[in-house]
Amino acid sequence: MIDIEKLRSFYYVIKEGSLLKAAVVLEKNHTTLSKHLTDLEKTYKIKLFVRKRKRLELTDKGEKLFKLAQQTIPNLENGATEILAPIHTESNKLRIITTTGVIGIWLIKKIKTLAEEFPDLKIAIITTNADIDFETSKADIGILPKQTSKGLSQKKIRTHHLQLFASPEYLKKYGVPKSLDDLRNHKLISFYSDFEGNVGNVDWHLKRGLPDHTLRESFLSINSGFLVLEAGRQGLGIISIVEEFEHLKNTDLVKVLPEEIGSVIDIFFVRRADAVPTKIQKRFLEILLN
Repeated sequence: MIDIEKLRSFYYVIKEGSLLKAAVVLEKNHTTLSKHLTDLEKTYKIKLFVRKRKRLELTDKGEKLFKLAQQTIPNLENGATEILAPIHTESNKLRIITTTGVIGIWLIKKIKTLAEEFPDLKIAIITTNADIDFETSKADIGILPKQTSKGLSQKKIRTHHLQLFASPEYLKKYGVPKSLDDLRNHKLISFYSDFEGNVGNVDWHLKRGLPDHTLRESFLSINSGFLVLEAGRQGLGIISIVEEFEHLKNTDLVKVLPEEIGSVIDIFFVRRADAVPTKIQKRFLEILLN
C-alpha cells in the first residue's frame, strides 16, 4: 500500500518545482522530502523524474503518478480539513490569489472596505505571474482572468482595456509613432520577459500586426504594474498598461497609437463551485461589484 505522506511529498515537489519550495509549503525539511522521493522510487523500482539543470522532468510513470496525485491530494486535504476542523460558525481567514499586475492595486482599495466591516478578519493576498491551477491552490477566492479549469464558479467583476502610453519627454526625443510598423524604431517595455508565458496578453504590442511566431523585441521587461508605469513616467520607452489604472491619471503620459485598440481582459471572482460561499465571500463579491 502506498504511503500517502510520501505521495504528498512527491506531489508538492513537482507542483512547486523544487524541493526547497515544497519544503516551505509543507513546513518540512527538504532532506525529508528528498528521502520520501527516493523511498518511493526504491519501493516500486521505478524512476519518477530526472534532473535537468535546475528543474525536474517527469518520466512517463512520474507523469501518470503526478496526475493521479493532482486529483487525489488536494481533495483529500480539503476534505480532511473540513471534517477535522473544530466546529465554528465562520472562518475569520480569507486567502486571495491574484496577479502581480494592476488588479492587485485596485483590489487593495476594496480590501479596505471589507476589513472595516469585518475587523477580526485575517486576510492573505498571494500574487503570482505563473499559470494558476486555482482548483488545487489553497486560496479561498481568486481575482483573476478567466480560468479554464472545470469545477469553478466565475463571476465577471471588471474589464481592463490595455493601451500604449509614453511620456512627452520620450516622444520629443524619439518621435511619435504613426503606425504599428513605426514601433520597430522605438524602445518597447513589456510585462513578461517570456511572451509565451503571457496568458493575459498584456504584451499585445509585441505581436500586433506581425506574422505568427514573430515578435517585436522589448528592451525592458518588468512584471509589476507600478514599475511599468514608473518606467513610462521616466521616459524609458513605450508601455502597455491598463487604461483604468487610476494612478495613470496622475501622470502626464500620452496615449500612443490611440486608434489601435489593445487587449481587453475580463477579471473574475473565482471560487470552487462545490464549496458553499461564506458570508464574508458573499459580501466581498458585493464590494467588488460596486
